[in-house]
Amino acid sequence: MPRAKARSPRADGDRHRRLGVPRRFHLHGHTITVRILPLSRWPHAKDALGLYDPKLHRIDVRSDQPDTAIQQTFCHEFVHAVLGAMDHKLYADEVFVDNFGSLLQQALASFSNR
Repeated sequence: MPRAKARSPRADGDRHRRLGVPRRFHLHGHTITVRILPLSRWPHAKDALGLYDPKLHRIDVRSDQPDTAIQQTFCHEFVHAVLGAMDHKLYADEVFVDNFGSLLQQALASFSNR
């Protein structure tokens, strides 16, 4: 089977920008890196669509989703990152994080200056 053509860093940056997903952001003096990865490079459980790794200060999001799902997955993991930075008890509450992430994605998608 032929190998898929590797995306250039510029193409990846363009995709981040188009989706409104940052390549990196800062929390409590740490730089959090955001990667949008194809399933072939996905290092996590295959049923996970995204993951925040507090030790590596990194959010990974699977690219084999519709654009709005990538945005929502990023927002979900962003909420984990913020709650983790706050050492908040809701950090591991998936229902809360998913609801908050979904509402955040809806609000961000509706901003008129995008």
